[in-house]
Amino acid sequence: GGCSLCIYNTADGTCTAGPKLYPDTPEPSPLPSPSPSPSPSPSPSPSPTSTTAPVASHGCPATAFRDGKTHVTGTHDNMWCGGTAEYPASPEFNEEHKIQCESHYVDPVLPVPSGYAFDCTGECAPCVYTTNDDGNYICKIDNALKTTGCAGTPSHPATTTRTRLMGSLGAGGNSYCWTALDGYDGDTPKDKCESYFVDPVDPDIPDTYTGGCSGGCSLCIYNTADGTCTAGPKLYPDTPEPSPLPSPSPSPSPSPSPSPSPTSTTAPVASHGCPATAF
Repeated sequence: GGCSLCIYNTADGTCTAGPKLYPDTPEPSPLPSPSPSPSPSPSPSPSPTSTTAPVASHGCPATAFRDGKTHVTGTHDNMWCGGTAEYPASPEFNEEHKIQCESHYVDPVLPVPSGYAFDCTGECAPCVYTTNDDGNYICKIDNALKTTGCAGTPSHPATTTRTRLMGSLGAGGNSYCWTALDGYDGDTPKDKCESYFVDPVDPDIPDTYTGGCSGGCSLCIYNTADGTCTAGPKLYPDTPEPSPLPSPSPSPSPSPSPSPSPTSTTAPVASHGCPATAF
C-alpha cells in the first residue's frame, strides 16, 4: 500500500514523510543536482568519494540514517557534507537543496587506520541542511547524531541493536553507561539508558579495536530506585547470556497440587534484529 520513512527536519522541528516506497523497488535516488548553467565554466572540482550504504541487516537503530543514503568519507580523504552542496549559500530555504544535502552521511568522522571497513566504528553522522551563524543555509555534519553504531556480537543479540559506547576507548576513558543519561531530560530515561551498551570494558584494549565484544561488553541497565544507568554483567562472544536471578525456594510445608502451567515458548531472536519485537 506504499510506505514512507519519517524524516526529522532540524531546521523547523517538524517530522515529515520521505519518498513513497513499495516492495522490491530500488531505494529512492537523491534528486539530481541542478543543471549547470549553459555558459562556459571552469573545470569542476573532483566530486566527493562516495558509496551507497547498504541497509544494515542487524537493524542497528543508531545508524538508521545510513539506509539508502550516499556516504562521504570524512577523515579518510577529507570529503565532508559541505562538499556535496552544488549550490551557493543562501538565506532562503530550498527544499531541493535540503534533499540533496540530507541524502548523504559521513563515515569516518575520526582518524582511522588503513583498511578501515566504513562500518561506523570510526564514528559516522548524517549531513543536515541548516543555517550557519550568518543565517545562510548550508550542508554540514549533524554532530548530535554522531555514533559508532552497534557493532556487537550475534552471541548477545542485544549488542547488535543497541548504540555502542566506547568504554575504555572513549575520550578520557569516560564513555560508559553512566554517560548515557548526560543532559537527558525526557520522560523515558529507562528506554534511553537501555538503548546503549559498552564495548570494550576491559582495560588496555588497543586503539585498533573495532568492537565485537572480544574486549568485553556490558549492556546498560536503568535503576529505577536511584535513576542511574549502570553496566550489567561482562559479556564475551560465544558465552551464554547471563541467567536471571533464581526464584525464591518454595516453602518446605506441603502445598496443594499446582495448577497446570500456561503453555509458553522462548521467543527466538528475530533474524532481522528488529528491536520493536525483541520481546
